[in-house]
Amino acid sequence: MAAPTYDALKLPAHVNTVLITGAGGFVGQKLTALLLDLYPALRIITTDLHAPPRLDDARQVCVGADLGKPAEVARLFEGETVGGVFALHGIMSGGSEANFALGYAVNVDSHVNLLRAAHAHADAHFTQGPKVVYVYVSGLAVYGGPKCRPQDTVLPTETPLLPGTSYGVEKAITELYVFDYGRKGYLDTRSLRLPTVAIRSGAPSSAASSFISGLIREPLQGLPSECPIADGWDDAALDDLPFYLSRARTVFRNLVWGMCLPERELVKQGHRSVNVPGITLNTRTLLNALLEHAPDAKSLVTFRRDPAVLAIMQTWPGAFDNTDALALGFEQDDPATGFASAVGDFKAELAAAK
Repeated sequence: MAAPTYDALKLPAHVNTVLITGAGGFVGQKLTALLLDLYPALRIITTDLHAPPRLDDARQVCVGADLGKPAEVARLFEGETVGGVFALHGIMSGGSEANFALGYAVNVDSHVNLLRAAHAHADAHFTQGPKVVYVYVSGLAVYGGPKCRPQDTVLPTETPLLPGTSYGVEKAITELYVFDYGRKGYLDTRSLRLPTVAIRSGAPSSAASSFISGLIREPLQGLPSECPIADGWDDAALDDLPFYLSRARTVFRNLVWGMCLPERELVKQGHRSVNVPGITLNTRTLLNALLEHAPDAKSLVTFRRDPAVLAIMQTWPGAFDNTDALALGFEQDDPATGFASAVGDFKAELAAAK
């Protein structure tokens, strides 16, 4: 696929107002912008711990809220008729592993608060007909164990969820909550397990995968960047530890499709979780792409192995069978050109900001 396609992105008729949590982050801001662009009549409530940036559109409402407090979650729905929810908020992988209590408070407890509030809102406003569409943004860290080593390809129907990190466990727990709210008919729920998103603009996150964007993002701006999985340019780890990613633009399109996808099609697979398609790369390929775009950037890349990052990466399978997700209408980057397109997107973003 050369570029994401948008013709099929028809929101359900009852989704006139959407709530996005975690909207202050990179994905949340880009998703908000795409929704505003695609749907001229859509109202969007964006929230994060601090009010997200406003995108100069009167249809966007920006609210600061602590989703760990049920009363603040309930207030997000007051006076509104929210037909769709994108639950994006969370503590990333490295942060969750470093702070066990905070990871569970944010990645599980606050999501339960949001599910309960969405259920109550649905009971008040959607007692007949369509249900509130609830898109939970999960991650491929739900996988782990002996079938999910870097050299493995995950077959979703044959691979159990055995997370190798607290982050993955938290995501898997919340997926079960999301599934049960759908199974009971309270909400039209679906969980989308995202691959690594590239290239993320802005500041580095606490995700173990943050270096994947950082090795492109910082050097293209003349800034230093550190590679945490190798000791130098000749280290075999640059070739031996694959990772699974998607072009950011493709991720945003697939997130919107996650709300458009009819429930009847989703549940045919027997569950409500989808592995969003990606492509497999390694750090050597990434660094080669950097040097193609900026030959003088080599001196900006330094190396220092980080045992914590390496331990997390050992729990990442290198590839996934995308057959089911593609059949459902999700899209995949071209394996040969997808990452180059992602770098091109970021360079265009830098140029536009000048």
